[in-house]
Amino acid sequence: MKILFIQPTADKRGHYGVYTANLCQELAKLGNEVWLFTNKIYPEKFLSETPLFKIIEFKNGKYKFDKFDKNRGKIPFFYEFGYLRNSFMILRAALKFLKENHFDIVQTLDTEYGILSGLLKIYRKILPPTVLLIQAPNFSFLKYPGSFLKRVYKTLQRKILKSCLDKEIKAVITLGEFHKEELQKQFDLNKDFPIKVIYDGANPPPFSLKKEEARKKIGINYKGTIFLFFGMLRRDKGIEYFFKAISLLKNKDFRVLIAGSLFDYQKSEILNLIEKLRIKDRVLLKLGYIDQNEVYFYFYASDVLVLPYIKIYTGGSGPLLKEAAVCKIPSIVSDVSEMGRLVKRNKMGLIAEPENPESLAGKMKEFLE
Repeated sequence: MKILFIQPTADKRGHYGVYTANLCQELAKLGNEVWLFTNKIYPEKFLSETPLFKIIEFKNGKYKFDKFDKNRGKIPFFYEFGYLRNSFMILRAALKFLKENHFDIVQTLDTEYGILSGLLKIYRKILPPTVLLIQAPNFSFLKYPGSFLKRVYKTLQRKILKSCLDKEIKAVITLGEFHKEELQKQFDLNKDFPIKVIYDGANPPPFSLKKEEARKKIGINYKGTIFLFFGMLRRDKGIEYFFKAISLLKNKDFRVLIAGSLFDYQKSEILNLIEKLRIKDRVLLKLGYIDQNEVYFYFYASDVLVLPYIKIYTGGSGPLLKEAAVCKIPSIVSDVSEMGRLVKRNKMGLIAEPENPESLAGKMKEFLE
């Protein structure tokens, strides 16, 4: 089968590149001829072997996303502009490419849904069966963790996208049974419409490190228990509740390692929260983008991963949960989205009530004891 995989922002910070590269590689290993049409990707960061798929970087990587990532905290609207620009330019170019070249199937992800729907309708006559990956079922007004205007926008997105489902878009892929159930409810989909669950994955670590060696690699001189909060600092990830939980454990010896880039926060906000709750002596900050080659240092250096996400979080369980598992460390997670289900079913750690510092502190205390 000849597959065209369209990803407008494969170099965006987060799990976009690793997911895209690994999915294309696995599809190619199954004997498919896979073409990735994207803005810019660095497969050598994510694959330990030569890519088996063909890569087309539109305009030789002219539409790289790094400048938008770097200015996300300073100029939020600039970031949104970059996402909309890439969604339109890359998807339109990919569909023009499709017009001149035969493919059996198209798969796309991380494209703004209004732009996606409009362009698919324009090019519908040349479309082969098209599959859309939806990572977060956050199309209802109450489910989206943003401003009033963004919530209205998500509601409009749902109406626009629904007009394409079972027409231009023949099937949907999502990250868990929770996501499938939510998509069926939010779009009022017929049970016969195909939604396939493909869970996030994680490759075995390329190396092994003892805890002491890993801590030395990232400049930590502490021998006790370390709780790890890893990834972009977004407001739906519940870091305020995590800090409050830390403040409740006054007589326990531990440290919390916060590692990741500032997405929805300014550094001053994080520092003020830490100062206000008087937990400065407990928190180790490593704010900024963590290179893919260094990710496993943080997991090997830690004793447990904490994902204290809030109630309206609708993303996947994330590679983070799987990376903790392959590094053989447990997790403490909020009972939201697919995470609680996975942890309970696979006995991967402890489950706390979302937005409940006392519950989270209780699980941290349980782990320490």
